[in-house]
Amino acid sequence: MDKKILAVVGPTGSGKTNLATKLAKKCDGIIISADSRQVYRGLDIGTNKEGEPITWMGFVGRELEGIPQLLIDIVEPGERFTLHDWLTNARQAIEVIHKQGKVPIIVGGTGLYVSALVSGYQPGSGRNAKNNHPVDFDFLILEVDRPREELYAKSDARYKKIFPELYKEFLGLIERGTKPEWLKKIGLDYRYVFYYHTYQTTQEETIQLANFRSHAYIRRQLTWWRHHEPTIQVEDFGQAWAATSKFLA
Repeated sequence: MDKKILAVVGPTGSGKTNLATKLAKKCDGIIISADSRQVYRGLDIGTNKEGEPITWMGFVGRELEGIPQLLIDIVEPGERFTLHDWLTNARQAIEVIHKQGKVPIIVGGTGLYVSALVSGYQPGSGRNAKNNHPVDFDFLILEVDRPREELYAKSDARYKKIFPELYKEFLGLIERGTKPEWLKKIGLDYRYVFYYHTYQTTQEETIQLANFRSHAYIRRQLTWWRHHEPTIQVEDFGQAWAATSKFLA
């Protein structure tokens, strides 16, 4: 099997994108975002988007340090976007990346997306849906390993810092027609801003609640990979590149 895919996974704040960008520079890779919220235009601050908007080979995304990151900013807020939609877009992007002689690097915290891709999942196809889509590539999943307390502390500091700009973004989205209830439903950072916006919490209470829920989300992200596809845990670029170069050889 000569087609190969690299994936970089891990919880929020673990440094996935930074590591993937370094790997992409080293192995001529193109990043595909596996984030269920970065697909939405205008949800920037709350989803940690980086880089400048671009189009690469017909795919919309962003460019960070010269590396294209695809499947970012591809749908309007409020539009329905499912696992099936992401798989369809990701498989198309992978095919083009391989044809260009480059390495697809899947990066993101939505573990379901990555697992579904590498296991051949095809929604809506009955009891055997999980494995009835042909998987014609080999894959390696790198999991960024960071101490849990470090992830918690980073998350806590982040939300307090971004809250004023995040609320401004929230208000701007509403002014452009996004329903506040949809932003609440999309979860994470936007849900707690909704509580603040509707006078259910003070700013201090909002930040405390967001931090508490973020810790729970980080734990769920860590738990996902204990029960799904095997990963190689890496602490730094050196370990990641050692595993990647061996895989691509």
